[in-house]
Amino acid sequence: MDYIYPDKPFQNRINVLRNNCAVVIGERLHLFQDTVTHEEMSIINPRFKLCTFDVTNTLLKFQASVGEQYAKIGRMYGVDRDPDQISKSFCHMWKVMNLNHPNYGKNTGLSSKEWWREIVQRTFCNGSTEISTHKLDSISSHLYDMYKSDVCWKVEPGSETLLKHLKEKQIILGVISNFDERLDCVLKSNGLKPYFDFILASYVVQAAKPSKEIFDHALFQSNCTAAQALHIGDNVRLDYLAAKKAGWSSLLFTKTNINDEDLKLVASNEIVHDMEQIEKFILCS
Repeated sequence: MDYIYPDKPFQNRINVLRNNCAVVIGERLHLFQDTVTHEEMSIINPRFKLCTFDVTNTLLKFQASVGEQYAKIGRMYGVDRDPDQISKSFCHMWKVMNLNHPNYGKNTGLSSKEWWREIVQRTFCNGSTEISTHKLDSISSHLYDMYKSDVCWKVEPGSETLLKHLKEKQIILGVISNFDERLDCVLKSNGLKPYFDFILASYVVQAAKPSKEIFDHALFQSNCTAAQALHIGDNVRLDYLAAKKAGWSSLLFTKTNINDEDLKLVASNEIVHDMEQIEKFILCS
């Protein structure tokens, strides 16, 4: 228990917040969110020296579904496809390509552009041979370039505020993402790159989540230990459990309810739904 100072009411408030932090976090931070201010949090010295983030569905969201974006670009080249059918076909091809050519083809000799071209062509064709190779190549190149800009992405609300506050606390910030070499451009075009001390794209470092190797790479980059590190992401297996197995702390970021099977694998106080909850978890732990 922290000492109570009769002549220092503000310090007393900070101490009370510290002492009740575990209880607050166990209640999903709701009470804490209603009472603590950013000024008060700025006094607390967090135990985490390194925080890393996943990108897709964590820091960034898609502007539109894959089916909608692919169908829109297809129409530009005279290829008309139903967005829902494209989405279904894409999900199937994504699984097939990841099984046969994991990590965007890095280990099987494909460039990421070749990997994506294969997915796009199979997604649009889906058993049909009526589309010319020239059209498919044009659609694929257009999509490949478009997805490294800000056209297809939007920043998760509160992300920049969170990153700014963590930088103010001198926490090392990094990205650990299963992504190809366009990740650097994606973060730059969406205004997030300047916040990060390092960015690890699985294709570039030749190691992908859930492998411990990519988390160890982050520790090497930051000169931190696993006990000082926290990873935040939206995938139970690739982010939350992978970080845990690497000896890190982790948070599961989700906007939806978790299914019962996954819920058994995740501590309830390590589920967060917005960037404000992430900040309070970090600064109160």
